[in-house]
Amino acid sequence: MQSVIYELRANNVKEEDIELIISRVKNRLSERNLDIELEKLGYPKIFTVDYDDLEYDDFDEYDDFEYMKKPKHFDVD
Repeated sequence: MQSVIYELRANNVKEEDIELIISRVKNRLSERNLDIELEKLGYPKIFTVDYDDLEYDDFDEYDDFEYMKKPKHFDVD
């Protein structure tokens, strides 16, 4: 439970909201339930990631075609 409280504090969740969240999920503690309670209070999710909502192109530094090309040769010493 201490690691959950630490993570909430590290993500700037107010102390009174931490107490409320912990009291609500005490008997059903899970990452999903924590994030549901956070969102109810207007905070973003902290513990789970919805991969369907991510736009991977924003994180891609390489042009897909150039990145996938195999080199024609390797320099070997």
